[in-house]
Formats: sequence, C-alpha cells, structure tokens
Amino acid sequence: MKHRLLDVLQSPSDGSPLRVESIQNQRPAPFVEKLTRVQCCQYCSFRNCAVAGSRLTPADCMECYSNEILEAQLVSDSGDRYSVTGGIPRLLSNSTAEFVRKNRQSFSLEWKYFEFGERNWGQSIETRKELFLKALGEKPQDLRGKLIFDAGCGSGLLSIEMANSFGMEVVALDLATGVEKAYSRNSNPFVHFIQGSVLEPPLKNQSADFVYCAGVLVAIPDTKAGFETLTRCVKRGGKYVVWLYHPLEYHRRTGDYVREVLYNWIREHVTSRLPIRLQEIFYLALLPLYFLKRWTARLFGKANENRTWREKMQGWVDHFSPMYMNRFSEVEAAGWYRDQHFKQITTAYTEQYGFAIRGTKPPIPVEVKKRELAVAG
Repeated sequence: MKHRLLDVLQSPSDGSPLRVESIQNQRPAPFVEKLTRVQCCQYCSFRNCAVAGSRLTPADCMECYSNEILEAQLVSDSGDRYSVTGGIPRLLSNSTAEFVRKNRQSFSLEWKYFEFGERNWGQSIETRKELFLKALGEKPQDLRGKLIFDAGCGSGLLSIEMANSFGMEVVALDLATGVEKAYSRNSNPFVHFIQGSVLEPPLKNQSADFVYCAGVLVAIPDTKAGFETLTRCVKRGGKYVVWLYHPLEYHRRTGDYVREVLYNWIREHVTSRLPIRLQEIFYLALLPLYFLKRWTARLFGKANENRTWREKMQGWVDHFSPMYMNRFSEVEAAGWYRDQHFKQITTAYTEQYGFAIRGTKPPIPVEVKKRELAVAG
C-alpha cells in the first residue's frame, strides 16, 4: 500500500478519514516516473499534512510512491481500526452482512485456480481492454492520469492493464482473496489493491474520475441499492459504468432460454446452498465429463471449446456459486441513472449474457460554483 492511497480512502463504517497509526513493515519500491504535479488533493499521508496551504512538491510524491507499506494499522477519526496485511488494506467493517462473507468465499474460489496469462470467462485480455474502452466511451490517450475505481476487480488483470496500457491510476477493490494474487503479480506503482465490499465502498465522495463495476452488483440482494451506493464516489463530470445480466427472456432462441432457466434453478436450489468446500469438490468432479465431451467433439471435428480446465472451473463457479444472480433490462438500468440525475446515459455494448451501460455525473452548474466560491471567500 502506498501512502498516496489514504488521500482517497475513508472508513467503510462511517465515512471518516483514515490515518496510518503504526507501520510494522515496509520496503522500498521501484519508481522511475517523473511527476509534474502533486498527486493528492486533500491529505498527504506521507508528510502527514493537508495538501492545501502546504509546501508539497512532486518530489514528495515521487518519494511517497517509492515506499510500500506491507504491514500496518489504519485508524479512523471515530476509532475504527483496519489492518494492512501483505501490502493490502483490509477494509471490511464489523457490521459486514453474513451474505457478504459467503460471497467472499464464493468469489475466492472463482479466482483460486486462475493463472495470469489465461483468459477470464473465455475472453483474452486484449478483448477485455477493447470492451473496457467501449464501456467508458473514451480514447486511450484521454485516460492518462485519470483515477478509476475498479469496484469488483476479480482477478485484477484488467486493473493492472488499465495502468499499464492507458496510464490510469487504479484503486482496485474486491471482496475475494484474488486481490492477493493480483498484488503479488503487479509491478505498476499506480495500481492500488484493497479488500472490501461494494456495499461499503471505502472511497471518499467524488474521488474517482471513473467508477467501473462489471458483473458485481448482480450478485447482491438489492442491485439498485448497490448501484446508488457507488454513485457518490464519482466526480462531477465523471463517468459511471456497470455491467449487468440480461433478463432470461432476452434469450430468444428456445435452447438458450431453456438452458439458462435450468442453470438458474440448479444455482438457486442446489449449488449455492452447498458449503463452499463441497461446491469445489462438485466442480472438480465435473472436469472428467468436460474432458470427455471436448475429446468426443474433436474426434468428430466439431470442437469449439478451447478453454483450459482452470478457465472452465472459473466459469462454473461464476455461474453456479453466487447466492444471487439478478437480471435487469437496459430500460431499468437507465432509469437508475436518471434517478441519480446522471446524463448522457447509453448502453455501451451488449453481449450474449449481459450489457454494459454508463452515465455521466453532471458538473456543478456555473452559478452554483460561483455562490460556493463567494461563500468560501
């Protein structure tokens, strides 16, 4: 964890600022970028001072990014305490719902077998980067230096590529232990991994230029409420992207519809109710059937399945393990954005199973900004 992260983090319990109380272990981190501006906007944890009125320089920031906190305690103004272990802030409150704890087990299993370099859900990283750009509706050159909150980063592979390929600064949150594997493989100082819940986002209000939440809100009891919770993290003029599942009725072909109804019934009544260890055994037991099916298809020249066994395991866990798999139409989702006063609402792209939709948070009207400046003056 970099000190820089504390400029945008807050306690998930009550929204109060976080400070480093004690550091048990830290190490130097390579940093070769030549910064031209102070990165933090409000609070410099590295120098323990407010940014406004200070004599901070880009050199201070470069020194900050050159230090990695591995083990520490974070404390909020209200006295809540959170640990930094293995370089990752663990920002789950004591009031975290039981279903969140179960989801953490489910999603941890999904990423347990993931290997960097393999695909996610059958998509290569190049395909995922193309879809990411479509989702944001931005050109790569316009993303450099922007801060994005990747709310539910999964494997973390795309989070790392947001920084490597587009020059973004990334706060990547996930509930599962997949963030630990991602952290160990990351070498970009502008990627910050944290463990937490999208229901208690530990980011300050209006701290991110973009909020990106793909395939996460569908796995919580009240997707709309989760959507609304994340809106506060988006800056004025920033964009908010979510990916959601289509309704079952979206599948027009009878075979696709029947398959999805059957899979949904199995998930609701069987697999999601099993202890996570039994689920893992169940999915592993399916692998011989998967290999037999693939071998038979290839024997008759009809092979169209080229996923590795780990990729197939990921797909099964993603589809059959979650307690919730909520589905919505594009019209419903657009209504959520309108309710939160977002503008430029558009469906960015559609896929077989779902769609990405985005909206822009309107900037503060000029007259309101003038009044605020007058009051501040």
